[in-house]
Amino acid sequence: TSTIIQSEEAGYLEEAGISAELVETEGGAAAIPSLISGDIDILYSNYTSILLAAEQGLPVALLAGNDIATDDHGIFVSEDSDIDELSDLGGKSFAVNNLQNIGTVAIYSQLEEVGVDPDDVDLVEMPNPDMAPALTNGNVDAIWQVEPFQTISEQSGLRRIGDMFDGPAADMPVGGWVTTQEFAENNPEVIDAFRQALSQAGDDLQGNHELHLELVPSYTEIDEAVAQDLALPNYDSELQTDALQTGADMMHEYGIIAEPLEVSELVVE
Repeated sequence: TSTIIQSEEAGYLEEAGISAELVETEGGAAAIPSLISGDIDILYSNYTSILLAAEQGLPVALLAGNDIATDDHGIFVSEDSDIDELSDLGGKSFAVNNLQNIGTVAIYSQLEEVGVDPDDVDLVEMPNPDMAPALTNGNVDAIWQVEPFQTISEQSGLRRIGDMFDGPAADMPVGGWVTTQEFAENNPEVIDAFRQALSQAGDDLQGNHELHLELVPSYTEIDEAVAQDLALPNYDSELQTDALQTGADMMHEYGIIAEPLEVSELVVE
């Protein structure tokens, strides 16, 4: 993520006495086994994957926050679609990048708020880059787009009908940093230093479009015209435990986890 790249580029990790090897992963859920095995010490992941791991009894520990949902997550339909708002999604298909992910929680909560039974919407799992072509080809009726795909969709003429994180899902923490209980217990100085470096990087990045333009090409291929129009994330390295608990409660309500989960018990002190 941009925060860890900025932490390294600005020297915050080095100042904190941390020599870190940055490792690219396929995604939070796929990388959690590497965290548990010790191949990775600290991992960035969406919170739903972290909480799923905790429910399965894996020794994950919440370390720090990263980004909170804002207008960098849009819901799109084709230009000529008869879908104008979320209440029109009943009987339609909707693409998310993973069925057991924060997107499922967010869209289900919004559907319920507008009176649509979530069971009446067919969630389709597909990678983010495949969503816009699937929508254009008529394979799905609506899609969730994160940046940079959101900007690409807007520039290609797809129509935005709402924000993925709105209504009950407004200001929902999207992703954060996780470690294992063992690593946290054995390395308290590293935990403190890492948190400080992330906080400094988040302060640098908040609302700083020029800095994003410098950093984003370093970890993803993106056209300059797209980069110029990116909606910026909302950074907060503090763990929003109340909001995370709301998300965990939603996960239980929608059957993503079988038993209630107490988020505060997972936080590294």
